[in-house]
Amino acid sequence: MPLNSIFQEKLFNLQDILFFLHCSFSPEHKSKSFSPSPESIHLNISGEKLPSKKTRPKIDNSTGAENKIVAPFLQKNPPGFTLIECLLSLSLSLLILISALEIFSQARKVFYRLKEEHESTLAAVTALEKIQEDLETAGAGLVSGTKDSNFFPLSVDNSSLLIFSRKKNLRLAADIEANQNFILIVPESESSSSLRKGQAIFLKHNQQGELVYITGVSDNRLTVSPPLINSYSSLETEILLLEKIEIYLDGKQKTLRRKVNDTSGQPLLEEVTQFEPFYDSEKNLLQIRLTAGESREKNYELVFYPKNIFKNSRP
Repeated sequence: MPLNSIFQEKLFNLQDILFFLHCSFSPEHKSKSFSPSPESIHLNISGEKLPSKKTRPKIDNSTGAENKIVAPFLQKNPPGFTLIECLLSLSLSLLILISALEIFSQARKVFYRLKEEHESTLAAVTALEKIQEDLETAGAGLVSGTKDSNFFPLSVDNSSLLIFSRKKNLRLAADIEANQNFILIVPESESSSSLRKGQAIFLKHNQQGELVYITGVSDNRLTVSPPLINSYSSLETEILLLEKIEIYLDGKQKTLRRKVNDTSGQPLLEEVTQFEPFYDSEKNLLQIRLTAGESREKNYELVFYPKNIFKNSRP
């Protein structure tokens, strides 16, 4: 392209820009707008003759003012949202957001409450199943027909439950006199290792029997408490080492505990407010009522028939 044509093109472009600025900011041309014709905004880059100044905005003969181009942001009523519309939409959005957060918070509370109730119910059912397993061993290995006022395989007292079952047999090494507080047994490696302080021993001879507890172990000598009431023959007496399981309610800590022999009570269920066992010896039925729950208490009930316990054996 010749240098004159390039210079002429640049000059025309600069003149068009200056003319546009003059028409836009001139006070007498504010009332009119100008829409350029395609010829006035066409850029000829092929070297042909550019539009002449005749294609520039024409003067309105009626008003004597030139038409002008007004940018959208300079118009008197530009398209868009007003301030009130923006504030209204913002308020509605905020209201919807607050409502959604409130619904989420309530759903979260309901979820955790249901989860807590489910876990509490599951823990209570598990504890009752463990108690049922212990009740199945009540009286196992014990012979019926004994007349003893201080022993029964299943004992209920307020908020505690005692369960006895046979662990193993022992043999007497010497006869026992009345009011004696020790027992001599035939030493056995297994017997000596399994004997502990706090374990229960049941002695049975014909129709009489007694329940005592070991207070000391020294080789084959067992110190017992309370002292024996009756006398027993070493050849005719049956001596049984028992396993005692105690289930009781710890009222201070609201915990249902399980204790085996003389060991410490292990927690079986927490947040327990009521534990009431009841045993009907005539029907040989045990009924347990349990109330547990941290925020919302719930009642549970267990009815069990201990098949290993002999009926109507209590004097």
